[in-house]
Amino acid sequence: MADTFGSGTEAERERSNFRIGALLVEPDQNCISDETERHRLEPKVMEVLCALADRPGEVISRQELIDEVWGVEHGADESLTRAISLLRSVLNTDKDLHSVIETIPKRGYRLAAEIGEVAVPDASAVTAAPEEPVAPFVREPWRRDTEISPIRYVSALVVLAIIMLWTGVMIGRSSSSTVAVPDKSIAVLPFENLSGNAEQDYFSRGLSEEIRTLLTQLDELKIAGRAPPSVGAAEDLDPQALGRKLRVSHVLTGSIRSDNDRIKVSAELIDTSSGYQVWSHGYDRLLSAQSLFDLQKDIATDVAGALSISLHVQEPNRLLGSDTDSLEAYNYFLSAREADVFGMGDRSELLALLHKAVEIDPDYGAARVALAMNTGAQAWSASTPEEAQAFLAEGQAMAEDAVRLNPDLAQAYTARANFQALDDNWLEAGRDNRAALDRSPNLRILHDQTIFLMRAGRVEEALSIAQRGQSADPLNPDRAATLAMAYALLGRHEAAEASLEHYWTLQMPPGGWDAYAWTIEMQRPQTLESLTALCERLVAADPSLRNLLAPVIAALPDRAEALEVVETLFEAGAGAHPNRFEILAAIAAQLDDPELALRIWRHELEGTRLRLMRIWGPAYADMRRLPGFASLMTEIRLPPYWREFGWPDRCRPAGEQDFECF
Repeated sequence: MADTFGSGTEAERERSNFRIGALLVEPDQNCISDETERHRLEPKVMEVLCALADRPGEVISRQELIDEVWGVEHGADESLTRAISLLRSVLNTDKDLHSVIETIPKRGYRLAAEIGEVAVPDASAVTAAPEEPVAPFVREPWRRDTEISPIRYVSALVVLAIIMLWTGVMIGRSSSSTVAVPDKSIAVLPFENLSGNAEQDYFSRGLSEEIRTLLTQLDELKIAGRAPPSVGAAEDLDPQALGRKLRVSHVLTGSIRSDNDRIKVSAELIDTSSGYQVWSHGYDRLLSAQSLFDLQKDIATDVAGALSISLHVQEPNRLLGSDTDSLEAYNYFLSAREADVFGMGDRSELLALLHKAVEIDPDYGAARVALAMNTGAQAWSASTPEEAQAFLAEGQAMAEDAVRLNPDLAQAYTARANFQALDDNWLEAGRDNRAALDRSPNLRILHDQTIFLMRAGRVEEALSIAQRGQSADPLNPDRAATLAMAYALLGRHEAAEASLEHYWTLQMPPGGWDAYAWTIEMQRPQTLESLTALCERLVAADPSLRNLLAPVIAALPDRAEALEVVETLFEAGAGAHPNRFEILAAIAAQLDDPELALRIWRHELEGTRLRLMRIWGPAYADMRRLPGFASLMTEIRLPPYWREFGWPDRCRPAGEQDFECF
């Protein structure tokens, strides 16, 4: 059988440790670390890095790397693409995906960094210590030290300082002057609608969003996340203030006017440090779908030229929204995108618009992707498990159609992977995610990968991607919400709270404490008093939960009595409503009954796998140690995926076939 990613089946040669900048690379440990964080790599990923490090500054072809690391043809090409993506996420501490490992078009890859040696200590002065598992950045709950060494204490203070600094940046508690602005960075603002019809605002904003998406394909250029509709090309626009807020060196702004069968666009690029215009241009085109796609590419290419970035832009048919010849269908797509991106409409309105786009152009792959994801998302609020499964099945069929219609559309693969995982086809889902990364590792794809990895239990890896997404897209509430969940699942509660606060400020209109916040806070240890307060707060936020939680709240002064109430509610089917089984399971776990929590989760997962990621948090550590948990993971077919793609943070192999979780 071909050697698969992360299998570790072939003997690995011993390699000496080395440095890449400030990073320490330990090949024999499959680890890369700096002063604050330690990343575990899959064996094949480390082999790719070592092959590049053996020849620093030299261009190595893809085939050479495949021959050296895999020695096989089938599946190795996509494995190499994934390995490069993972290495960039770890090596580039400035969050720039392509600065350390460079892609040389049509030739291969080059490690653009100096390799440093690591001094080998005198063997006589070193006392051999028993080998122990590599410690991740967050201390594992099963490793309980009786003492904390001064080094660990200082390291903890350093980490805390970094988290506090990051928190201040994210929620505006620190001065913007302390934040470094990358030289090659840009924000694309919503273009101003000069057509005299406010109903056409969605078109001007949608067009600028498509330009932003295209620019994400340019290497070495950091693209800020979408700006909300309130930020636009107004007369009193202050580019310097925007530069500080969005942390970019340039902003692209402009205006759009449509007259009968023509569209006129004026675009300008502004240096946010000086406020000066560095480039501007006017475009006058016939109003058709193809002319719009050409216009988007022309503007992005001109902007790249103005920034002196002479790198390749992928073909338009690889970009979301550009695979239709129907201007009418494209209009409906942009209108739906407006409601989706900025939260300016309800889901029923969004679905109606996407259905119209697909009715006009049945081959519109990008519209089918959006329709698939939003159809499946209805399962979150389904009234019964059967209704949820129906929504997911419908969404999966649409995702399958999207892949068939446009095999180059990266998000079609992550959409299909999402549904495959929810249907227990984890291996196929993992392979589809690889295919998506191979086509376009943009922010949308990386966000989808984050959700997938958290469901699969690979939360450390998901966090790394989520942090990059938040850095690149700081005004996107989805990024902040996902980051908060990743922190919570890893037990980093202060960072989770900061991300959650940031998420609330980004909602439109700004929101506050809700069921999502309750889910995150329930990963933190609770006393009877704090658990009672949280349940009361949840009822206040969602009065529909009063009948479920009132008897629990009344019984909570007595732990045993409260557990009896939770079990009675579960047996009576009181959880048969969206998220209510999860609520009961979380309370059972906090009341130190992991077996009851596992019974409830088993019942929940028989309905849908949507909330699967929650089980990897610290609140369920005791539940994961139960034999029944490993059996449950086997039933939903996760172990074969782990063996091929990498083990989760909280499970590890025990022999060839067995595994244990903690």
